[in-house]
Amino acid sequence: MPLSAGLALMLLAPASAAPAPSAAERFFVGRTESSGTVAIAFSGSHKVRDRTVGRIDSAGALLLDEVVEEEGKPVRRRSWRLVRREGGRISGTISDAASPVSGELRGNVLHLAYKSVEGGAQVEQWITFNPSGRTASNRMVFRKFGFKVATLEGVVRRSD
Repeated sequence: MPLSAGLALMLLAPASAAPAPSAAERFFVGRTESSGTVAIAFSGSHKVRDRTVGRIDSAGALLLDEVVEEEGKPVRRRSWRLVRREGGRISGTISDAASPVSGELRGNVLHLAYKSVEGGAQVEQWITFNPSGRTASNRMVFRKFGFKVATLEGVVRRSD
């Protein structure tokens, strides 16, 4: 089950007219760390942590390199590429997603959706940026056949 947390994140506009990075994008540029708990229906819960390094490429996309440590699983790497479009819309890719990422940045909340390779779950993620600019809350919901099968609750912190 893909984690995320330090990840997800925001993105820029098309290369032709990349606007200045938003506060959400700036949050993920540099180093972030996250920790949280995954609760799986009928199976209990376990801890998950990740470390992410983010940068904005010359085309204006937010690139994230993430190392995920999830209890009971081998350490894994994920790569994100997210682009902010007109009207706060987000599009992109995640290296372990079975579908493109779509979403929206509205105020201080980033909402992302995609299909997970692991188990084929539909994933929805909400990252809520706190006013301090140093932390964000991360909530993910995993669904199969319309039923919630797992949730992740965590906190993302800037570490630089």
